[in-house]
Amino acid sequence: MSNQNPPPGNYPPPGNYPSPGEYPQQGGYQQQPPAPKNTVGTVALVLAILGVLFSWTIVGGILLGLIAIVLGFVGRSRYKKRTATNGTVSLIAIILGFVAAALSIVLVVVGVGLFNAVGGQDFTDCLSNAGSDTAAQQQCADEFQQNVENQYDDSTPN
Repeated sequence: MSNQNPPPGNYPPPGNYPSPGEYPQQGGYQQQPPAPKNTVGTVALVLAILGVLFSWTIVGGILLGLIAIVLGFVGRSRYKKRTATNGTVSLIAIILGFVAAALSIVLVVVGVGLFNAVGGQDFTDCLSNAGSDTAAQQQCADEFQQNVENQYDDSTPN
């Protein structure tokens, strides 16, 4: 036969039960703190991470980075107004957004510099002069490829 009496403890009198979350902490009941909530900050963080990962593209680094920065500031503002509970996510998104945009700008500048260093301007001028003539466009591409190969062959020691 099983014991149907409840274990001894600190129970409220019958009919006078507290609502959920109001149980005394000494009785083993404790209300859990609310989960961190900052949807805008989370979206900003995801966009910032994608911006860093795709910083080798203009759209990936600059555009996603700038959107992440804006949304990060919106998330921080909501945190300061106490409508969001996790401002750290927004702060990290702002920082990573700046990193993504800056890295993308540096890579674009370096890429354009390298393109011009190997005769990229001559290639674009040649393509512009070729118009829609496919044979002339192919000749431009062949000359550019040869120029790039010569550039790297001359720079490597034998």
